[in-house]
Amino acid sequence: MENKQELLTLINNRINQVTALIKEHNADAMIIFNQANYRYLTNFTGEEAQLILTANGERMLLSDSRFAGQIKAQVPGEMDVVMKHSSDYEELTNALKKMNVKKVLVEGEFVSASEFSKLKELNPDIDFEMVEELVERVRNVKDGLEIAALRKAIDISMESFKGILPMIKPGVKERAIGAKLDYLFKVNGGDGPDFETIVASGVRSAWAHGVASDKELEEGDMIVIDFGSFYHGYAADITRTIALGEVDEEMHKIYDIVHEAQRRGIEAAVVGNTGYDVDKAARDYITQQGYGKYFGHGIGHGIGLEIHELCQPALPFKTTKLVNNMVHTVEPGIYLPDKGGVRIEDDILIHDQTPETLSTLPKDELISL
Repeated sequence: MENKQELLTLINNRINQVTALIKEHNADAMIIFNQANYRYLTNFTGEEAQLILTANGERMLLSDSRFAGQIKAQVPGEMDVVMKHSSDYEELTNALKKMNVKKVLVEGEFVSASEFSKLKELNPDIDFEMVEELVERVRNVKDGLEIAALRKAIDISMESFKGILPMIKPGVKERAIGAKLDYLFKVNGGDGPDFETIVASGVRSAWAHGVASDKELEEGDMIVIDFGSFYHGYAADITRTIALGEVDEEMHKIYDIVHEAQRRGIEAAVVGNTGYDVDKAARDYITQQGYGKYFGHGIGHGIGLEIHELCQPALPFKTTKLVNNMVHTVEPGIYLPDKGGVRIEDDILIHDQTPETLSTLPKDELISL
């Protein structure tokens, strides 16, 4: 975003929501280690940094000289910056002493037990409390900038997918298709793949995470392609299943079942429902059709600055109540061992009682090439 004032307004709103949660813990500050989280609160995209956010909204970023110019260019508003010259924990100790804080929250998922002990040892006068996914609670609901970035990531991903369809022929290796997709993400304006692209053909299409291999495509293969590009740090996640030539009649049957199950899941993705309601709507239909035991994973997860959101232990999609401007996937599948599988996945924006499907690649019929 070129307008730094507009970006600062959004970041200040994010900070206000996070500081409210810090205050709920009766804490003076929080140390943020997760790169996605400090990016969310500063716009700084570099690695190996830590952010201290106080309950009154002051920010102190600990980085090093490699990123000085990048910080200056990316970060809007006032923020103290410390260039580190010793260990992270010594620098954090020095910073916390200057801030005169008594109780500090720490991201429990990103600090080991030994590191947490070291932090307490170096700061005996501070009460440290581990918290889980505090910033993520705010990140779950996307603002306008984030939704625009997600739309762009999804558009880039869809355009790139169209670009690999002419390659899908017998004798072509899965790996070649995956590599072309990853290449097209950048050609089309993205930042590159946000996870290892899945291209799983034949019996491998029953592997839920069958990343692209040296297997060659064969006539009669089902091909599951699960893909997504980053755009300005935001992740798309889409899956389509393709038939190469004539495929087994049962594969057509399970495709139609998965398609209808996904339709029902998306229909349930409304404000007030939970991820469990979305899952149940899709899973019950697959079970009724006799394939329940072949759908072994959850219905979906959030997407944003990380490819998998709303799936951590403290914030599982299943128990999360859906509110406007959450973005998540709906991805039912049926996987028949030694035969093949089908998955259809789309990215959904929660909008009152009318969920918006952001990824619009054709899917009403099995794509046959």
